[in-house]
Amino acid sequence: MFLKPFRVKTKTSVKSSDRKKLRSDIQQSFPSLTEEDVLKLLPQKEEMTLVKINTHADENIVVYTVGKNPLFFENFKILYPTVYTLWQFPEILQAFRTWPPVYEKLQKGADLMLPGVVPDNEPSPKMFGKLQKGDLVSIKIAGNKSPVAIGKALLSGEDMYMSAMRGKGVSVLHIMGDTLWEMGDKSRPPMIPETLPNSYCEEEVENTKTTEETDQSENTIDNAISDLKMEETEARGACSCGETSQNDVLDESDEERNPTEQMDDLLNFCFACALKSKIKKNDLPLLTGNLLRNYMQPFSGGKQLDLKKSSFKKLSKFLQSKVNDGYIVVKEQSKGVDVITEIDKTHPGVRDIQVPDIVEAAEAISEETNEDGSYQPLTFTDVYLVNAATLDLFKESGICKGDALQISDVRQHVINYIKTNNLQKEDNPKLVTLDPILAHIILKPVEGDLDQMNWEQVINRVVGKMQAGVAISSGSRPPTIKKTKIEPIKLEVVMRASQKKVTIVDNLEEYGLDLRVFSKLVQKSVACSCTIVTPEQKNKGPQVHVQGNQVNFVYNLLTEKYKIPKRYVTGLENAPKQKKR
Repeated sequence: MFLKPFRVKTKTSVKSSDRKKLRSDIQQSFPSLTEEDVLKLLPQKEEMTLVKINTHADENIVVYTVGKNPLFFENFKILYPTVYTLWQFPEILQAFRTWPPVYEKLQKGADLMLPGVVPDNEPSPKMFGKLQKGDLVSIKIAGNKSPVAIGKALLSGEDMYMSAMRGKGVSVLHIMGDTLWEMGDKSRPPMIPETLPNSYCEEEVENTKTTEETDQSENTIDNAISDLKMEETEARGACSCGETSQNDVLDESDEERNPTEQMDDLLNFCFACALKSKIKKNDLPLLTGNLLRNYMQPFSGGKQLDLKKSSFKKLSKFLQSKVNDGYIVVKEQSKGVDVITEIDKTHPGVRDIQVPDIVEAAEAISEETNEDGSYQPLTFTDVYLVNAATLDLFKESGICKGDALQISDVRQHVINYIKTNNLQKEDNPKLVTLDPILAHIILKPVEGDLDQMNWEQVINRVVGKMQAGVAISSGSRPPTIKKTKIEPIKLEVVMRASQKKVTIVDNLEEYGLDLRVFSKLVQKSVACSCTIVTPEQKNKGPQVHVQGNQVNFVYNLLTEKYKIPKRYVTGLENAPKQKKR
């Protein structure tokens, strides 16, 4: 329920009358709690907040927080305790014990399977008492009585026994490490040692209460949370593939979701949000190359949208799937240039999507910051892309085809390859022996069977075989790699009706600039009309039209404030000539 980020709708303080009613509801829902226990949870003088949130699955949840920590959440008028509450009163719910490796799977979205449950004694018809299907239960890790998750029983206790402890046992609703837990102070559960059943660990009964086991249990929790965060912030373009072993404790369909499926879901979600709230009619026709970076990326919650990690692999296949589903209409404007000409905002997949307010608010702040003059200057770095011709040289270092390297990185990788494979000649250290891989990459046909070359020649030829590109980055955002020659920003001055001049700024989107922010800034700075226009000509993206001859101002803005190199801005000769005094 809370594995993905949720949207906070409102925050209000809880009145004393509502607090009193909540105490009564808590005692009715959890009869084992006394009045003193409830007062300990909800002190009279402690500030209490009611937070209404909307989850990723579009569920409206009410969360009650005291101080920093969420203590209860309510869904369909049913109260659920959080792990922070269970750490104070671990006995209020019937608990299911499981092993640390299973807990790590639960953190990634799996349900608790019955083979992963460690009962108190040998299985019997009464081992779970009067547990009924749908009852609220807690989950704890073997060796510690403090619960780490809560969920609903998917079978009654009798049915669990009759199923020979096979199948799904508990549907997890909330677990330590999810976004609801992150809403609090992110503390860890207290260690309340317990002795494991003799039938499961006869040789370790005497050691279950040792400090060594305590540390191991806490480390298991810390490592599981750390692993979860590392997966969410995995570096863009990494070439790693993990092997997942089958475990009969977990049902295959409920194991952690494949990263490819996660990226597919994120792409589909960001696409629907972009269609609903960001792409306007005056943006059409929209170059498909600008869709991912300028329109979908803001809704990704800080994650990098990477088509290579999805099942689509290419933007054209992703867009074709959306065309087939009726979201958009794509036409070829010119050879190799596609544009989106129509969008269907009435499509159920767009109409029913909940656009995160937090994204829109962040975008508004970003615009205000730019308008006030606080810019994120662009950085241009020359890079070289690993292609099919040079892949064999770099793949031993974990580098994939399409990865961008600076010249210093290329040099270092070549040096490492030569030293690792002992290719430097002993009698003449300035020369390198060409093995089959190097020879295939750098030798020309006329050079025949040349078997040695000096260091600089080897490095220069490897660089010459790679595809040149430019990495454009802004602030902490991942850089945008341009694999082809970048067209410069063009400044032109044309004459309109009534002898009025207009400055046309073309190709801004190629550099990742937001045209709306840029046009508002120009309009505010020079007090003139400034609009965004989509030309009718083929292969032309949106332009900014500024009233009058404003070439000097726009040129200085781009080169001084946005830090775009002067070689990427043309048209300064169209600036008004200074009058001689």
